[in-house]
Amino acid sequence: MGVLRRLYRGETNYNFIGHRKWWYIASAVLILVCVGSMVFRGFHWGVEFAGGTQFIAPVQPGVSVEDVRAKIEDAGVTVTSVQTVGQNANFLIRTPNLDEEQREAAVNAIIDAANVTESQIAISDVSSSWGRAVSERALLGLAVFLVLVAAYLWIRFERAMAIAAIGALIHDLVLTAGIYSLIGFEVSPATVIGLLTILGFSLYDTVVVFDKVQENTRGLLGSTRYTYPEAANLAVNQTLMRSINTSLIALLPVAGLLFVGAGLLGVGTLKDLALVLFVGLATGAYSSMFLATPWLVDIKMLDTRYKLHAQRVAARRAGIDPREARKAAAKKGAPSLKKPAREVDEDLDEVDEVDDEAPPAKKATKAMAGSGSGARSGSGGGGSRPGGGASRQTPRKRQSGKRR
Repeated sequence: MGVLRRLYRGETNYNFIGHRKWWYIASAVLILVCVGSMVFRGFHWGVEFAGGTQFIAPVQPGVSVEDVRAKIEDAGVTVTSVQTVGQNANFLIRTPNLDEEQREAAVNAIIDAANVTESQIAISDVSSSWGRAVSERALLGLAVFLVLVAAYLWIRFERAMAIAAIGALIHDLVLTAGIYSLIGFEVSPATVIGLLTILGFSLYDTVVVFDKVQENTRGLLGSTRYTYPEAANLAVNQTLMRSINTSLIALLPVAGLLFVGAGLLGVGTLKDLALVLFVGLATGAYSSMFLATPWLVDIKMLDTRYKLHAQRVAARRAGIDPREARKAAAKKGAPSLKKPAREVDEDLDEVDEVDDEAPPAKKATKAMAGSGSGARSGSGGGGSRPGGGASRQTPRKRQSGKRR
């Protein structure tokens, strides 16, 4: 109960960011399996995309789908799918394009297997050009959607968040399509609709987490309380319960459609839509917590300012003077200090603010050290430098000279 209470209050402290390499490995394995299936196995395209002939006949008592399929195949006709549809329980039989002789054989087999008359059978031919048109429009809509979403996230948040969110979205789409290929479900227009539907949910969950990350990291470089990875990890923990609730509420009715409607009741038309929604919603919840935020952290830590800030946080926690820590890092040839000394000092000045929550003794030591070197006045106001740029240039030149 204690764990559930902390989870409900957003007080969990699981290290999502620290274990991100494991999430990357697991996702990479799944993506490779899915891509391999799509390349070597392909998809089971429905008649709307592959083209073919479709037969609809009423269901009679005592006649099963297996009986109809077996009878048609015995007549030498390939059957793509047989399922029951509609409130009146009709057989929906799909085959590749048939010539007149094959069509006649299929009709006779249906009459014999389903105990119906020829007038009760509806026959229609579907051209594959319709499926190509639908696919082209779906891809165009997907491309426009991704561009608009990336632009919005870039403006509303920042570039790093836009890149991470789009990457997580592409991951969800590839994983969903790959599972469709692995299971062998028929790809129909309902599949395309479901695939486009999950885009919104995937982004919704990611944006919720990113909004909390932005809130936690506001003014981060002016403080040494948290590093950026720690603040991002805290945001994931704080929104964890909300993500779980949202995912469960969305997955339960979809699971009912998939396992009860399509599985137990045998309503075949629900399978296409239910599977893509179920897989897409599950992968969207996973990617928002285990991929999008860790990717965001990796992108942000490429910035020298956040690297230096993480060094400062580590130095303060170890009780080491920040300037001494930077000198030691420079002697070891730290990657973040390979710039000229003047540029390094300018970068350090951007994040060289004393933490307001630091003990008074540390602030006093900082002020005394600054007064002795002439680099700072002993005002003690959070390590701020009074005056203007003129009062800061002299010590910077002096330090740069020492480094050289």
